[in-house]
Amino acid sequence: MEQQGQFNASRMVESLSGWWKLAGVDSAVDELPVNLLDVGVRNETADKLPLSTQPAPVVAKIKPSEPKLEWPTDIEKLRELIVSGAPLPGNGFGTRHLPSAGPSKAEVMLVSDVPDEEDFDRASLTQGTSGQLLRRMMHAIGIDLDKCHWATLATTRPYTGEIPESEYADLAKFMLHQIEIIRPGSVILLGSTASFALLGEELMKARQNLGNINHGGITLPVLTTFHPRTLIARPALKAQAWRDLQMFAKRSQV
Repeated sequence: MEQQGQFNASRMVESLSGWWKLAGVDSAVDELPVNLLDVGVRNETADKLPLSTQPAPVVAKIKPSEPKLEWPTDIEKLRELIVSGAPLPGNGFGTRHLPSAGPSKAEVMLVSDVPDEEDFDRASLTQGTSGQLLRRMMHAIGIDLDKCHWATLATTRPYTGEIPESEYADLAKFMLHQIEIIRPGSVILLGSTASFALLGEELMKARQNLGNINHGGITLPVLTTFHPRTLIARPALKAQAWRDLQMFAKRSQV
């Protein structure tokens, strides 16, 4: 009985093996698809494959570098380049460009981060809400805003309204170039971005004392205080800004 069972099992294995052999399973597994039920049919997919499976080499296209634009030493020429959209630091964040405001020579120079949206609409840094508040602030310590030179680190406005920190170094160099042109007696930095870019200090730390900028053979006293737009958003800070301006008026020769 046991031998009969072994015989039946052997015949079953042979039957299954024979069926798979007829179906085409008589070789090792291939990476290409095989029609197991069409024995003898040529594999069309294999014939269409290219002889080489190596990808074609990609030739990198090298973009020619643009010639470096020489920075003018005349503030009016610099303003013209800014308005024309020239590739200057801070002049490529947006499509609207706004140069500095004020005379070419000034005793006090103001530096902030970016123009406000309404400044572009009015084509002036001094006529918008921030400008009007700054005018009153400066008037309170006996300074006429129209006699100051006000420049922004970026002459266009990033869509976020904030300058990326990776741009600070180039913008600081460009601003120092403008300070050298204007040669003011003192500088007021408005806001944390201007403070960090030009002094390397956070606003609240820089506010504690008058700092200095050393460039082009001159040393300038520098006051750091809040940007007017910050005071508009947070009126409680106006008292601190007033103390900053009083310190500036007492210790700088203006």
